[in-house]
Amino acid sequence: MTRGDSQPVSSAQPKSSRLWFGTSLGQFLTAELKDTPARRVAALRLFVVTLTIALVSQTLHIPPLGAISILICLSYDAYANAGQSLAFGIRQLGYLMVTTLASVLTLMLAGNDPWLLLPLSFVILALSLFHARLIAWPTGIALWFSVAVLYSPSTPDENIYHALWNIPIIGVLALGTWTVVHLTIKPQDPLKLLKAEIATQLAAVEYIFSARLADAGAYSPRPDTAMHAAAGNLGKLLGLLANAELIHPGLHQRHQTYRALLLEIDGLRQLADWLNQVLAAEYRAQPLTPEKLNVYQALQSACDNLRQGLAESRDVSADVTGLLSEEVLQGYARESNPSLLTALWRALQRIAGLTQALYQPVDAAGTSDIDQQSDDKPEHGWLPAWLGYAFWASHADSVQFGIKFSLGAILCMLIVESLGWPDINTAIPTCLVAAQTSLGADYRLSLLRVTGAAVGGICAYFYVLIFQSQLDTVVGFAFATAPFWALAAWITAGSERIAYLGRQLGFSFALFVLHDFGQVTDLYLPRDRVIGILLGLIVMGVIDYALWPRRSTVLARHHSIAALRTLANFTSRLPDVSQLFTYTLPLRLSAEKQLAAAQDLLAHAVLEPDARLAEKVHERAALRAIVRDAGHLSGLLQVRKRYRLLSGQRFSHFPDELQQLSRAFDTALADAIEHAAELLQSKQPGKRVELAKHQTRLHQSYIDHHGIDSLADDLAMEWELRFMLDQQIVELMAHIETTALAAISTPQKSARDIDLH
Repeated sequence: MTRGDSQPVSSAQPKSSRLWFGTSLGQFLTAELKDTPARRVAALRLFVVTLTIALVSQTLHIPPLGAISILICLSYDAYANAGQSLAFGIRQLGYLMVTTLASVLTLMLAGNDPWLLLPLSFVILALSLFHARLIAWPTGIALWFSVAVLYSPSTPDENIYHALWNIPIIGVLALGTWTVVHLTIKPQDPLKLLKAEIATQLAAVEYIFSARLADAGAYSPRPDTAMHAAAGNLGKLLGLLANAELIHPGLHQRHQTYRALLLEIDGLRQLADWLNQVLAAEYRAQPLTPEKLNVYQALQSACDNLRQGLAESRDVSADVTGLLSEEVLQGYARESNPSLLTALWRALQRIAGLTQALYQPVDAAGTSDIDQQSDDKPEHGWLPAWLGYAFWASHADSVQFGIKFSLGAILCMLIVESLGWPDINTAIPTCLVAAQTSLGADYRLSLLRVTGAAVGGICAYFYVLIFQSQLDTVVGFAFATAPFWALAAWITAGSERIAYLGRQLGFSFALFVLHDFGQVTDLYLPRDRVIGILLGLIVMGVIDYALWPRRSTVLARHHSIAALRTLANFTSRLPDVSQLFTYTLPLRLSAEKQLAAAQDLLAHAVLEPDARLAEKVHERAALRAIVRDAGHLSGLLQVRKRYRLLSGQRFSHFPDELQQLSRAFDTALADAIEHAAELLQSKQPGKRVELAKHQTRLHQSYIDHHGIDSLADDLAMEWELRFMLDQQIVELMAHIETTALAAISTPQKSARDIDLH
């Protein structure tokens, strides 16, 4: 999807295109309302949930909480697998109990004392928002607390009664219905999904080997299409593993083995992808030597066996070990001539060993090296981290986040009470719902919230004018409202770019038709709801813009800097392959998380007040280029690290001079990445590192020591690939440094111009 800025306004591109991710409104709706099989299932789940809650609400006479239950259910992931659904339901139920306890205690202690109720509510809301921001979880606690305590502060006794109803109504009706529906309507076993994803990864690698054989004329049955696994997919796979462990508790005992297996398969795919990208067409067409042909055929067969074995849950490690015979590999590349094919060979051997461990009996006495390394963590002090100043200082942004949005909710409550207009109390949760990562994200969500509320109100009026007078049974109510629940469910089942509009549409419609028993006569409700939302957005917009504004581009810059500094740690040379898992995995996940956050923030930056200024457009373009290049650099550094550890290089046997040059290049590379981060941070950077000179000296040293000029063509090509990898990293770092300078040059120039005037 397009995440960039809109181009200069012209007749061919509407001015409002920045609101729709660089497209026109028609193109946006066409893409976001598109029909897919997965969306049908997700929409069906949401439709069943909303219709069930509406019918139960009307039958048992609990309309107010019924509307809130519908909003809650529409807010959850409709595509969740069975493990994810169960985990989400249990976790939210726990949060609901905490919220109920906090609400009841607050009302009992301070319900009749406004001077105590307001500051106590402010503290609870701020802490709950801080916690939600810290763990990247929906702001459910703050939202439920505000509904129970702040909606009608003048009636604390009734509020206690309503708060006590939260658990049976919201917990059982909303969370229970949502969980049961997701576990009933086409439930997806996360373990099966995990195995399918692993099979897709291995199929992508197998395709590369098969295509290489076909290009060289040595393998006729070339696959019709490539099965590509998305890059940066490791986080998704680890999430599926966590979900699978909830459904299949036995997997807990093999947790670290599975994590190591996923990392190894991901590393194998990265190596194969890079090889596939760098081989020139004329080299591909050359016939393979018999030795190299044997290696490729063994790799392709081993990959195929592993894929089938993992998909069918059977141990094929013995067959793979037989295919990956050392005699076959040594016939092509000896230890003195490290190669990328050797790295691929060792990676498949490691994967075979890990798959074998999955099918062996779990022996507590025989703890694997991976488990021992994973448990080897530094001891913490006896005091919890959150009691120290360093914890709060490092999370200052989350603290400010909690303070701002809880202050907005308190102010809206005071405005609603001072006006004596209780029907606009939707302003209070609006401040909490609008709590997003940045100003741009706030504005985009606010637009969807207002639009969804307005469309939901129109649907409610249509229902009253056309259908309501003709209905006198619950069955008629179900048939009349079903199209509106279906519409809300279909929109909500879309991507996050439009899903919130569907949630608000469903909530607005439910709040209206479930407001009271029998026929709805309060036609002012949709109007007051929209007015309340607008009030909340105005109050929160003013506070958010005036108090610690969180600019999308500034936050994207910070995430990019953090990602670069994480990547600088990738340059360290590990002593042996046993540390690959414990060292690489945390860095890999951290870098991916930071880059993904930066990319999302830049997508929202176009909505901020000064987004169309030339310097802002220039800055966003530069940051997007840095995020893209940093993601590419991350892949290259991981390929380089695996090549070093698995390609047969015996670094300790190299001459001292070559070892020193290699370590000097590693240090220079880390310094260059840190230099780029300092440039992006607008700090006074140190002296620029001449990375290309270090790479040239190292290149020449390898040529002299290994006599590369006298090697056979295939072995010389292996060394060329190794040098090409370093060259790509050097060129990419030069581009990142240039882009970082461009990202700060325009803002600094603009600031100097302001000072001069």
